[in-house]
Amino acid sequence: MEFVNQILGYLQPVWSFFEPGIEAYGGGLGMMFWVQFGVIAVVLALLMRSFGAILIFSVVGVIIHAVVDVVMPMVREQAAFAMPPVQDMTYLLFLGALFVGYFLAMIVLSIVKGIVFRGG
Repeated sequence: MEFVNQILGYLQPVWSFFEPGIEAYGGGLGMMFWVQFGVIAVVLALLMRSFGAILIFSVVGVIIHAVVDVVMPMVREQAAFAMPPVQDMTYLLFLGALFVGYFLAMIVLSIVKGIVFRGG
């Protein structure tokens, strides 16, 4: 179990760096956030042909996630269009945390896809 503590020791500074953005714009990381994150990650992992494209697909996942966050209130509540606060540093921290999350999720899902589809 010591290796788990070592891994958590490496991840704690990353979490502390991104935490203000996650708390401000992550919506408390509720169920809808995880459903949205999971659907986007699974679809992108299935579309990714080679492991070398993981950075590009992680960026695409962040862009899609940000667009869905902007469009969803317009669909649900007929709200007016509002630009995301890209000039706010905490929002950029949130997008950075999303990138790290999509990057790690794509690694895991690519491994699972390779096992299930036998190298596909």
